[in-house]
Amino acid sequence: MNKLLVLVQNESIIKKVKEVEKATFLFPLEGYSVGYPVTYKLSDIEEFGAYILVNRLLDENSILSLKEEFKNFPKNIKGIVFEDLGVIELVKDLDITKILWQNHLNDSYLTVNGFLKYVDSMMVSTDITLDEIKLILSKADKPLVLPIFGYTPVMYSRRHLVSNFNLNYNENVTNPNIIKEEVLKDEFKIYENEYGTQLFSNKLYNGKKLRDYDALYYFVNTVFVSDEDVISFLKDEELSVSYDDGFLNKKTIYKLKDGDK
Repeated sequence: MNKLLVLVQNESIIKKVKEVEKATFLFPLEGYSVGYPVTYKLSDIEEFGAYILVNRLLDENSILSLKEEFKNFPKNIKGIVFEDLGVIELVKDLDITKILWQNHLNDSYLTVNGFLKYVDSMMVSTDITLDEIKLILSKADKPLVLPIFGYTPVMYSRRHLVSNFNLNYNENVTNPNIIKEEVLKDEFKIYENEYGTQLFSNKLYNGKKLRDYDALYYFVNTVFVSDEDVISFLKDEELSVSYDDGFLNKKTIYKLKDGDK
């Protein structure tokens, strides 16, 4: 089985990755994805024998429209990666691999095993340390998916945050753009489409050390990443942009000192 799962934002990356390593590919589904400039129709994805990504939070109308689209589900599609729990009901009878990706809600093996009763696998959170990931992997009832590279999703809103900002401040922020929050001065990539707004880290996440641990897939998120940097990562070569290992060696919970507010 190919262990590498690569999100596609241009079809040129498919051939380039295959020249380096066997891989399975993940395509954001048109009309049901947020944060990805390039999306694909179900019929386009079928020819690649790949996975589809549905990361929108869905209301009643969009659930019903997705149900209609899945009535003639292509036989050549291998699986689905999704965020909204309503999708579980839509795909429960399909003979495909079902992977739940709720990045900020799957950082405990108790939570993971609770969801694994209904899906085949889960994407492990990028908010936790290597030791916490190792614990989850050791306790999980099924093989999991490990994110190992890319700009990581930080926040998703169904609001049109870029458009609202432009309207209220008479600005002309475009997609994609860099924003800076004023407390810690951290920067984030922001991308909006008609279904909402997604914020990503502004520094590439490089978690190549996670390939030392067994997983269903190792996930490479190529959004806003050049083909050259994707291939350099796979070849373990130096990248053209700055990167870090996220929270693998940095806890996200801090105890305030006496007197701190």
